Amino acid sequence: MFLNRISNTATKRLLSIAFSAAALLVFASQGAYAAESEGLLIKTSLPSLPVITGVTQGIEIALPDGMPGGTFEAEVSTELGWGVLLLQAGPSGSGKVRVSNEAPARVEYRWSGAVPISAPVFETIKARIPELGLSGEISFNIGVDLRIKEISLPKIKPGVFNPVEIIIEDAFDPSLDIVDLIGKVGVKPEIAMSLSGSSGGAAAIEDPVIRAFFRETGTDGEQSYPGKNLVPGYVVNEDGKFLWRSGEDKPTGITPSSGGQFSIEATLKSNLGGPPLKYWSSLASGASGAVSRTESLPGLIGSAVGIMSILDPAVAADAEETVRNFLASGDTNGAVNALGAPLRKSFGTSYVASLGKFASALAESGRTEAEIINFLEAVIKGFEESGVLLFTRNGVAEWNLSSNTAAYDNARFVAVPFSSRQNITLTLIGSSTENVSLWKIIPAGTNVKNYEKGTWIKEITVFTAEVIPSH
Repeated sequence: MFLNRISNTATKRLLSIAFSAAALLVFASQGAYAAESEGLLIKTSLPSLPVITGVTQGIEIALPDGMPGGTFEAEVSTELGWGVLLLQAGPSGSGKVRVSNEAPARVEYRWSGAVPISAPVFETIKARIPELGLSGEISFNIGVDLRIKEISLPKIKPGVFNPVEIIIEDAFDPSLDIVDLIGKVGVKPEIAMSLSGSSGGAAAIEDPVIRAFFRETGTDGEQSYPGKNLVPGYVVNEDGKFLWRSGEDKPTGITPSSGGQFSIEATLKSNLGGPPLKYWSSLASGASGAVSRTESLPGLIGSAVGIMSILDPAVAADAEETVRNFLASGDTNGAVNALGAPLRKSFGTSYVASLGKFASALAESGRTEAEIINFLEAVIKGFEESGVLLFTRNGVAEWNLSSNTAAYDNARFVAVPFSSRQNITLTLIGSSTENVSLWKIIPAGTNVKNYEKGTWIKEITVFTAEVIPSH
């Protein structure tokens, strides 16, 4: 009876729609972010919509195959009152868009409600074309609650770098593809991780240079990476686990300075909405066993490789092999020259500051000024566009640096690391007790200044890009 009351053209159109709908696959919204119902195919650009400034959900409405030519008007609406469609006529919970075989309709969806905290919000977008008798809908989560699920703890050994895995997931939807989402949104999850606990037994780090280098961080050798400051990174999917990786591509892990009970405390800033910071802590784990240290590498070479082995074991292993090959052939200078580039790499993005800590730590070695300067001259050749200013501490009553310049002070030297892009102004006031020596060491060479003991005041401009300024 119904078919008899409509035209042959309409009959053919309905049959075509039915055939096309049967041929179409129904996609899970968490996979291709697409759904089809009664003919209309609707897609979303994101698997879930994080509530962060500037991020919207893209909605695409397409006709099934076999539709007649021409442009049709589709009615589209949201189910929740706090979601709006960014239509040509202005933001609204419902409206009309135009769609054809050649051009699917595209519209952005924005969430205007509160940020979901305890559970996600479930939004549904509906669309229909009355003229064709087609309709469809798609649903998606609003809100992402990214958290640290676990930090894997190996059997911890003191005095060496122990790699760990930081596993994260969306607490609202553990199956959410975090790699895909943050790639589309363009955010970088940030993580800080610190090692805390009680040491027991003798200190694992016996080398005074290594001990001094890490003492500058306030941990006396107990290290974790990324450390107490938030570090931006990215996420990878390994065997179904979503693992955080540092944007510096440095391995994540901990280095207890000695045996004892330790725990890891971590902070996550997901940048995907929700509470700004999420916290995680582990149960205490024991660190025991023999202390591993670099052996049979002479003097300051062993100290440099030892620091690298804590900061970046992979870089240290390659550097150690290269150094040992030079030493086996009797080329000590070649071994020292080979340290600069890998040392800089192990320092990561904070290589300028770390160079200052390293130069200051060398004072603890007991080596003479000449030995320390010669060693630094060779190492700094591997540090592009950076260097260090070093001056003797005795003979100086007071000193002052231009603003925003870091310095590392000890009983023997003051070390001032710098980038060659910014000159430094240094003021020295003599104490009349000893002569004062000053060295500016850059990859191109060294400039030396010596001042007789006295009660003088010297204002020195350090030109960081040249050995001896031409002006």
